[in-house]
Amino acid sequence: MENQPELPNNDHDHVRSSQWVAAFKSGLKEVIQLVLIVVVLRVGLDIFIPRYIVDGASMQPSFYTSERVIIDRLTMLLGGPSRGDVIVLDSPRSDDDLLIKRVIGLPGETVVMKEGRVYVDGVLLDEPYVMEYCSFQSCNGEWQLGPDEYFILGDNRNHSLDSHSFGPVSRSSIIGIARVRYWPPTEFEVFDSQDY
Repeated sequence: MENQPELPNNDHDHVRSSQWVAAFKSGLKEVIQLVLIVVVLRVGLDIFIPRYIVDGASMQPSFYTSERVIIDRLTMLLGGPSRGDVIVLDSPRSDDDLLIKRVIGLPGETVVMKEGRVYVDGVLLDEPYVMEYCSFQSCNGEWQLGPDEYFILGDNRNHSLDSHSFGPVSRSSIIGIARVRYWPPTEFEVFDSQDY
């Protein structure tokens, strides 16, 4: 009797096909999990540790345009900024703009500006970070801060739209406190509160 040729083993092909499908599903599941982890981390970072890009000259020499900082929102939930903290806040003049400024006056204090110098409750502030003191007439004045108001100024006073122009700002307008400059890498810095 003549030898019959062997037929292909359909069971063997079916097993290989099932293994390929299982491997594909497993790989797809891992990719989906990785994407979800990245999305959750990104959203979490944006909510709790947002980043801000500096735009403008108002905070020179402390900050320059295109520098990037990490903002601390947690401190705003637990208390608030201290004098000397650099904050990011919603602009009182434009709904779409953010500002970066330094906290000078705290709730309940009286801030006086005279010939560009700042006095808080009658005490002259030592401000080594100031590039140039404000020489405009609007820089002379007195502001009594309410229970949730802060007085904010840029370090480059003659080139800053701040509380000497629009008055104190409410706590609710403050987004967070600048804690780390991470870009450019050569300017990396972790910020401490000013010691007054």
